[in-house]
Amino acid sequence: MAASQPVVPAGLPQPSPLPAGNAVGAAAAAAAPVAILAGGAGTQRSTLQLSDQETRELAGLVSGLGALVRVRLREFDSNGLVTVTVGLAKLSSYVPVEPAVFRTILTHLEPRLPGLATKALANLMWALATAGVQPCGSWLSGFYTSLERQLESFSGSDLANLMWGLAKLDLMPEVWLMDQLLASCLAQLRRSHNVADGATLLTCLARYYCAYNYRLGDEALAAFLGAMQPGLRAGAPGDLVAVVHSVVCMSHMPGRGFMLDLYAVLKDRLTCEPTLSYADFSRLLWSLSRVDCTPPRSWLREFVEVSAPKLAYLRPRALSELVWALACWDAKPSARFLDEYFRASRRRLSDYPPAQIVDTLSALAKLGCHAPAPWLGEMLTSFCASLPEARAHELVSLLESVVAVTDDRQWLAAPPQRAALQLLADTAASRFDAFDACSHARLVLALARANCCPGAAWLSEQQASLASAWSAEGGQSGGGMPAGIDTATAAGLREAYSQWEVELEPVLAAELEGRA
Repeated sequence: MAASQPVVPAGLPQPSPLPAGNAVGAAAAAAAPVAILAGGAGTQRSTLQLSDQETRELAGLVSGLGALVRVRLREFDSNGLVTVTVGLAKLSSYVPVEPAVFRTILTHLEPRLPGLATKALANLMWALATAGVQPCGSWLSGFYTSLERQLESFSGSDLANLMWGLAKLDLMPEVWLMDQLLASCLAQLRRSHNVADGATLLTCLARYYCAYNYRLGDEALAAFLGAMQPGLRAGAPGDLVAVVHSVVCMSHMPGRGFMLDLYAVLKDRLTCEPTLSYADFSRLLWSLSRVDCTPPRSWLREFVEVSAPKLAYLRPRALSELVWALACWDAKPSARFLDEYFRASRRRLSDYPPAQIVDTLSALAKLGCHAPAPWLGEMLTSFCASLPEARAHELVSLLESVVAVTDDRQWLAAPPQRAALQLLADTAASRFDAFDACSHARLVLALARANCCPGAAWLSEQQASLASAWSAEGGQSGGGMPAGIDTATAAGLREAYSQWEVELEPVLAAELEGRA
């Protein structure tokens, strides 16, 4: 069985060797962990591929190793126990390791926690997280006490390992200890400018924000970014993406200076090795489209050119994020790029969920792009096949976007498209309770632009719902116009109803008459 070089998740350093320990766990270090924090740096790494026979053989060896450890447990010193724990944790990525083995080791380690050095504490928490073993409350209390006494002695990489382990196990220390821990992390990061460590720390913070609503202030997050800024050029692609992705997940907007430096580094990463993986490319698109700092035009031109060869390999979400990002940047791509985009995405249209269909069409509409009729027809069919999953506002946005991106009105008037538009209108009618006045107005105007009359019964129900929403929202605004409705919109509604030759509901007629 060939062994590969140990590999670790992006943003997570390899646990450092302990000073002196028993060699029982040394042979177990053939492969490092593959588990990463959800939403963390996602650069893909190659791992050991075992045949069924090799897996069975390894499982037998690990079972025997676990039994041997239990028998000779009292012969290990503290560092030896930690070394064994790390080795077994690495092996657990390939074959099951009995949790009872880890718990037996933890029981023997508990009274020795005060004597463990910083490296041992960090590696131990990393190993438990990798193996998915949750310590008990009393053990954690002793661990946190040992941690607090030595916080200022931890290295940057050990702090990153420690934070990764805690976050992976969803363990949240007391806030005062967490604040001290992060202060030590920031102090080390200011000395090292290590992007890998910083990416791990920010990924962990993003997880704590989602799980516990624990978030550093914007000033502190900006300090973390500033500490990494001098080291950006040395950062791995996955770590660079993890940094910006994590802070955006925490609703923090990086400063313009940081973003311009990041754009400059990313420009090289788009064309030079090691380049971005497709997963990182997707996360990067999602993040950059939400950052309040538009890239320079020269960067955008190269970005679009480099993106074209990736299109055939991107998943629906990444394809949707790509065109959405371009729309946010007001960067209309070339006709050649769009042809390739439509060709690549058409092969995956059946896999698009409703939200990504709407985002894609809305972005194309915002860019002023027209979509080919066959592609648009398949996109419309895919959306209609998932109508139960679609939200009310997505129905409205889809209708608006379909009308905006088609340049073939005869195609839009053909029976298949007419049937699809009617189905969308009927589905919207079943959800009128969720519509506000603005959504009603957008729905009616989109149908009117498509020259699609949804029928007398539909219009009667829609007018009553709109009148109710109009009165309620107008009353909340002191008798004024509902949010999102202006005089031009009111006039457009009157024109649409007139075009369909329907009698206006009295309350709605009075409101529209007053606004026109």
